Amino acid sequence: MGKWSNNRKMKKVFYFGLEPLKARYTYQLSKEWMPATFEPYSDKVEFIDVEGEFDPDQQIKVGAVLDAVGRGKFAMSQCSNFLDMLNKDEVNNGDVIFLQDYWHPGIESILYALDLYGIKVDIYAMLHAQSVDEYDFTYPMRSWMRGFELGLDKRMTGIFVGSTIHKDQLREAGFESPIHVVSLPLHLEMTLDKYPEYDKEAKKKSIVVYSSRLDKEKNPFFMMAVAKQYLTEFPGAEWHVTTSGKEFKSMLPGVIDALYKLADEMPNFKLLKNLTKQEYYKELAEAKIQFNSSLQDYVSWTVLESTAFGCDMVFPNFRSFPEFIPADKLYTPFNVGSAVIRLHEVMQIKQPNYNIAYLADLGRQMEGYIVSNGIDQEINIWHEAEYCKHLLNKNEE
Repeated sequence: MGKWSNNRKMKKVFYFGLEPLKARYTYQLSKEWMPATFEPYSDKVEFIDVEGEFDPDQQIKVGAVLDAVGRGKFAMSQCSNFLDMLNKDEVNNGDVIFLQDYWHPGIESILYALDLYGIKVDIYAMLHAQSVDEYDFTYPMRSWMRGFELGLDKRMTGIFVGSTIHKDQLREAGFESPIHVVSLPLHLEMTLDKYPEYDKEAKKKSIVVYSSRLDKEKNPFFMMAVAKQYLTEFPGAEWHVTTSGKEFKSMLPGVIDALYKLADEMPNFKLLKNLTKQEYYKELAEAKIQFNSSLQDYVSWTVLESTAFGCDMVFPNFRSFPEFIPADKLYTPFNVGSAVIRLHEVMQIKQPNYNIAYLADLGRQMEGYIVSNGIDQEINIWHEAEYCKHLLNKNEE
């Protein structure tokens, strides 16, 4: 178990991270960014990383975000390790459980044991999507999943989400816990440190990068239609599709064949596989635009990492995106021509200076503040940034 503290009698934060895949954001998030989030509160809390059994070479065999079998095995091994600590009397009233993902198989065994032990803990979770979203891959599971989601909500002290529209969906579905809108928990300084060669003054190349998954909710066939028309009209540009995986994968039939077919037809439509984080950040540092065609994204890691390295954005005027992306970077949803026009317009303008990644970093810090101080008043990082900065500054006094 990874942990740090100044006093073992302090409140403990038992952190259940995601599988630490080094090629994806989950390693940085669970092993670097979130532990650092609680370091300012080392006089109040003892941070304990509840580790699980994990194959570092694991590939996604079945599943959209994480492997369907691997997710369950990792999460349940974390629960087993926590139950061992509970059995050794290492869990006390007032301690905290922090789930990096609301969907955490095995959590019911912990709630069951805590009730029988008579121990009351606070429980927080980051909720990434779940069955409240008609475009999420869990939506077809809602007939059995929704009851579980709402049951767990009854035990939540607080829920973290990326955007206001997601909070509204959860409320409509019957969620009652405090819901804090905090973006996604990027650590901006640590992200930039991964590629110290980044020069924000360097001229960008005429490259459009697409970093989203190739599953149905990301609308990849639309992306390819836009890429084909854009590269036909502007053959001097390039379009790069990236993945950290050894091969491109999708749960959507036909998309991989279509992807390779387009790459064969158009030499400036390039497929970049097996990228390390450093290689991916180099790509973002050189590219001009990050393109997104998602039907479902509550914020997006692609926009946070891209804007951190100076990419501009062309995203659909849809769902969560208008909350934090300027109107002149948005195209009419599902309209290929509108997307191509917007790409051409954005490619011509000066390199932007967004504060989106900064606000996401602020949201991450607010997670640490809320959990460490037991705050139940809801906050919204997109609407109340100055207030959030005030709270964090006051906490440091």
